[in-house]
Amino acid sequence: TLPPLPSPVCKPEVTTALTQKASHNRRKYQPTCVCPVPKCGSTFTRSHNLKGHLRSHMNERPFLCRWPGCGKGFARQHDCTRHEQLHA
Repeated sequence: TLPPLPSPVCKPEVTTALTQKASHNRRKYQPTCVCPVPKCGSTFTRSHNLKGHLRSHMNERPFLCRWPGCGKGFARQHDCTRHEQLHA
């Protein structure tokens, strides 16, 4: 098993003006949550998106495809839903 992850880091603002400008150009809202996994660097504007992202690092796949005989697992519910639509 993998060791427990450090607590997520949530910060109120981006640290440099250059980073802030780049983030603003890509997003409507500034990211406030940063993935604590070393060398990942992913940032999120909502904590529930960070939570789903962390499940992918931990190889947790709680959302299972309901198609008979498939059973493929996903870290995020929307990924599972999109996958199930491929079966239809």
